[in-house]
Amino acid sequence: MDDGLSSKRSRAQSESVDLTRKRILTAAVRVFSRDGFQGATTREIAREAGVNEVTIFRHFRTREELLHSTLKQTCSSLDTLIQLDENWRDDLFGRLERYVRELYAVMRGKEAIGRAFISEAPLLPETTRHSLQEFMLKRKAIFVARLQQAQEAGLVRKELDLSAAADLIRDAVHSAMLRHTAYGDDEESVAAHLKGVTDIFYQGIKS
Repeated sequence: MDDGLSSKRSRAQSESVDLTRKRILTAAVRVFSRDGFQGATTREIAREAGVNEVTIFRHFRTREELLHSTLKQTCSSLDTLIQLDENWRDDLFGRLERYVRELYAVMRGKEAIGRAFISEAPLLPETTRHSLQEFMLKRKAIFVARLQQAQEAGLVRKELDLSAAADLIRDAVHSAMLRHTAYGDDEESVAAHLKGVTDIFYQGIKS
């Protein structure tokens, strides 16, 4: 019975630690987005999270580690865009359209911290930038693999540089998001624009 109680206490403590960590990361996203990576302080993040500043350093040894974890969590939403077992040979245009639409939604949801990252990326610690680059390259490789699958099926031009194609679609979606958040567009206009982006990309890569 003692072992059972001990196990329950251990689980409860672990869940409490996880919840506190999530609260800190959620607060960090808000503060880094609002104040920038250079202007944000752990004191302000602690205030937003409703914890003591010392608590932050119990979960993250340094401010750099907190920043790194915040950016990694922000980027983790890209993991759901393409499943490893997806087959793009059956409906290439449909798969591309869904990818563009969902990538746009992720970027729009992370717009504030994305802008902060773009403007301050050169000032970030080298280890953080390198780690994020590796993370993004892995996600890009999944998209390239799906295009390669379609290429092997004869749906995509053989001479196409798939890596460049992946960069092109990402940048087009990012540009669309920045334009829409700056000038405003209704849902119908955004949907039409994204469909146009998909169509232009598809016409450019198809065999």
